[in-house]
Amino acid sequence: MRKTMAYLGYGLGLMLLVYYGLDYQEALHIEAGRNYDPFPLMQFSYVYSLVIGMYIALPGFIRRMTLKGTLSVNWLKILILGIPMLLISASGILFYYSVSSQLNSLIRWVYLKYNMTGTILIGVACGYTLLNSIVKKESEQDIVPVVKSRIAKIAVLLILGSSLLYVALSGFLHPMKLVDVQAEIVTNDDQTGYLANDGKDKVYFIRTEINYRLKFENMPVRSIRQLGEELQIKVEPQEELRSLFSEDIFKQPDGHGLSGSGKEKEITLTYTIGSIDPEGNNVDIPPPSPEVLEEIQDRLYNAELVVELSDTDTKR
Repeated sequence: MRKTMAYLGYGLGLMLLVYYGLDYQEALHIEAGRNYDPFPLMQFSYVYSLVIGMYIALPGFIRRMTLKGTLSVNWLKILILGIPMLLISASGILFYYSVSSQLNSLIRWVYLKYNMTGTILIGVACGYTLLNSIVKKESEQDIVPVVKSRIAKIAVLLILGSSLLYVALSGFLHPMKLVDVQAEIVTNDDQTGYLANDGKDKVYFIRTEINYRLKFENMPVRSIRQLGEELQIKVEPQEELRSLFSEDIFKQPDGHGLSGSGKEKEITLTYTIGSIDPEGNNVDIPPPSPEVLEEIQDRLYNAELVVELSDTDTKR
């Protein structure tokens, strides 16, 4: 009877873990589409897959822990199986933190080959392997020789330690640089569609915009994954440029874009300074006069670029 209840409890726990985990993952997926930020989804999927794998390995782990013997870790199994699976399952997250162009390209290649589904499956296998590597010596018939176990342990700790150290020092080893800036005023009349206030009809605007094209070296993707969030990255005009506008149009960009890969990335920030609806469905915001536009063009570089990498790391 006890064994039957244990099986039922284990099965119910697995079903609840999968059900609520997938429900929360779907919510993160929708949020990623709204915010153009897949990083929280990647983080959860990575941890969730490890937890599922560990849960599957839990009965065997509990059974081994009830045996008498000395607790031990099969470092050779972790080195040969665990570390490669851990790196593959974390490839999406590592891509967001890596700034080395060569390493970034390799990690991106791995992630694209496996995609999110593949990395989740590898993560499940990784979680299972990691928990299954904790043993008691009497419960294992084929004990790994002591010398091989020590070498494997040292290798695992070196790999994990050097990886963490590299991530921590990546900003110092590969400092982010702003290498080029292009700024111009453009008229956007490519019939970009917007939903009207009633949410049914499409209306179109002819917009006068300021475009900043910023080229960076060694900018980690995590620095721009929430580009629309306040203070993440923005242009702060100086007094000469700010005085030409009655409102603070630079508070947040109205649009942004990202291109490039590897060492160089180009970010485009768009600020709208005039908007005309040819169909008359919305209130027009007349752009400045040609004379003022010319003056604005001359002063577009009278500004600072603010990049907030974290709560404590801001570059200007």
